[in-house]
Amino acid sequence: MSVFRKSLALAVSTLTLTTAALAQDAVPQQVRLIVGYPPGGSADAVARMVAEGLKDELKTTVIVENKAGAGGQIAADFVRAAPGDGATVLVANSHMMVMLPLTSKAVRYNPVTDFKPVGRMTSFYEAIAVPSAVSATTVRQWTDMARSDGRYSNFGVPAAGSVSHFIGYKLGTDAKAPLQAVPYKGAAPLVQDLLGNQIAGGIQPILDVAQHAQAGKLRVLAVNGTRRAQLLPSVPTLKELGVAGFDSLEWTALFVPKTTPDAISSRLNEALNKVLDQKGVQEKLLKLGMEAHPSSPAELATLVGSDLATWGPVVKASGFSID
Repeated sequence: MSVFRKSLALAVSTLTLTTAALAQDAVPQQVRLIVGYPPGGSADAVARMVAEGLKDELKTTVIVENKAGAGGQIAADFVRAAPGDGATVLVANSHMMVMLPLTSKAVRYNPVTDFKPVGRMTSFYEAIAVPSAVSATTVRQWTDMARSDGRYSNFGVPAAGSVSHFIGYKLGTDAKAPLQAVPYKGAAPLVQDLLGNQIAGGIQPILDVAQHAQAGKLRVLAVNGTRRAQLLPSVPTLKELGVAGFDSLEWTALFVPKTTPDAISSRLNEALNKVLDQKGVQEKLLKLGMEAHPSSPAELATLVGSDLATWGPVVKASGFSID
């Protein structure tokens, strides 16, 4: 080997080692995942699962810190104002980054300009369900019944201003059916009313109804998204049924302050995607009603923009505001 080739090989090797070292050094010795909801919920469970994996991938301490309140706004504001050094990471969902900014004037953060995307973690489905006593077996039959009989026009949602709320609003508007959202305080009481035939329909996260549907106690007519859910593979998507405009799923993702260097967000993304690629993690997520759905930072940025563009006109047309 010539002296030149030896020198070139040494330079390439040195550059590779230096790049790897810089990528490792980009992440601080302790990383905090900030969750906007109380301990014990699904958001907290996902955060703790991911934190365990990130600890191993990043070779650093990763802790979960709960800053609950205002639907996640307290956590988002905290991370927005934090230094962009990679030590403070927001565990966000589509409600926090899409629906709240669209429905509340009190939101002080901008999901596009105040944060830098790291990567999506999961996606999860909304299920349109009816009591087994209701004869509708398709979404079209359900909206037809609501149009002809007011007893079938009310549908429950886990919270006012949720994605569930606006899926129902758009379904009713598109079908020219007088569907009316009835907000509950969470999915559990809604499901109990569905099981008791106290309300004609409900739109809620798929996990809350999957077991009851499998037992024949409820009928899930459809889910959103472009492909069927792993939890209920026999249930068609709205897209399959020819009902357009419901391709987007809800999601959870990681964000950092906007001032965070790209080297840090890229390193976090790389580690996150390795965690989500683990079969054990995927199985645990599915038990929470979620599917692992990693992305690049750019793909997450596109997703946020697309969801804002999709739901913005729907929220505006509804006239709804939580303020």
